Amino acid sequence: MKRIVQYFIPATIPLDADSQRKARLTVAVWLIISIFTLQYTVSCYLIDFPMGMVSQLPLCFITVCCLILYKYEFSPRIIYPIYFTICTLSISIASFYSGGFLSLIFPWLATTPIVAVLVWSKRGALFSTVVVIIAVLFFFTLYLWGYAFPNQIQGDFQKTYYLSTHLGLVLILFWVAIVFENAKDTAFGQLKKTMEELKVSNKRSNDLLLNILPEEVSRELKERGAVTAHEFDHVTVLFTDFVNFTVASERMSSQELVDELHHCFKAFDEIIGRYHIEKIKTVGDAYLAVSGLPLTDNNHALHIAKAALDIQDFIRDRVKVLGEKTFNIRIGIHSGSVVAGIVGVKKFAYDIWGDTVNTAARMEQSSEPGRINISGATHSLIKDHFNCIYRGEIDAKHKGKLAMHFLERKA
Repeated sequence: MKRIVQYFIPATIPLDADSQRKARLTVAVWLIISIFTLQYTVSCYLIDFPMGMVSQLPLCFITVCCLILYKYEFSPRIIYPIYFTICTLSISIASFYSGGFLSLIFPWLATTPIVAVLVWSKRGALFSTVVVIIAVLFFFTLYLWGYAFPNQIQGDFQKTYYLSTHLGLVLILFWVAIVFENAKDTAFGQLKKTMEELKVSNKRSNDLLLNILPEEVSRELKERGAVTAHEFDHVTVLFTDFVNFTVASERMSSQELVDELHHCFKAFDEIIGRYHIEKIKTVGDAYLAVSGLPLTDNNHALHIAKAALDIQDFIRDRVKVLGEKTFNIRIGIHSGSVVAGIVGVKKFAYDIWGDTVNTAARMEQSSEPGRINISGATHSLIKDHFNCIYRGEIDAKHKGKLAMHFLERKA
């Protein structure tokens, strides 16, 4: 049966599930109606019901024609109105000559709008319904006037024919119900699949957004469509820069340079993640991170210091292994206040501004290769937890003399 159905589906039907399902349904309807009408034509012949044959044989013929025309993509706008009109006339004629309004064939008229919904359209089903209503009103009017409808089904065959009519009506209505149920299940299955795909896509989008923005900022952006800049009074900023990066890059190919930067920055990302520090950005070979925002952290300086020491250890170990194939590093840290937010509307990024950021950069520039240079402000917050070697007041670009300390782990 599946092969027969597939044979009559036009080659130009789109391959998506919904179009293929509708095409299979249409072909199946035509095939089943063809079988039913042929069976009833034979039954009418056997019980000597000539008008039944006259009504069913043309219907069987036009149903087969519809099937063939559908395969060769003949316009359904022409096929369906003609077909459902003939279908209504066929059942009406068989009903007229088998008892009229009280004929047991007459209820079959109810199947034509149902079939029209399946293979045609809602508008087509409305057209078919109007035609059926006209036929019902016509028969009912004759019945009220007392018209004596002829009944050509007589004798022993009458009960058998009426039984087959009832069974046929039950079976076709059952089949229609199954078709609707399958269509519903298919639609719900497709909807569920689409919802799952949307859920996965939404999660992917959220994960991507969270990879760019802090969770709180991402939530504000989704809810309001914008992010308000906020001032944070107590944060610690970490700034790193590779030493002699330009010279080192001359010894590497472009791919080696990018791979090494990626390896180092990936390690930095993992390190600061352990201390819930917010990465802000990388600029060339520089790395900027901050602790204490967007959520308040009373241990912001302590967490930055621990992360800086871990970064220092990572770079030290890597230099031991790779030598000139990697970079040494300078690290600067300063504590203070910043403004954080998003500016612009395209390729936006969460960023921080303020004198604290500039001072952290000056701490990095005033550091030494492989060392962590911290400001007096940071020193006052962490001095009880680490060894801090006082360097004195050192002149920093555009900042004048600033108190600086080298940060080391306690022995």
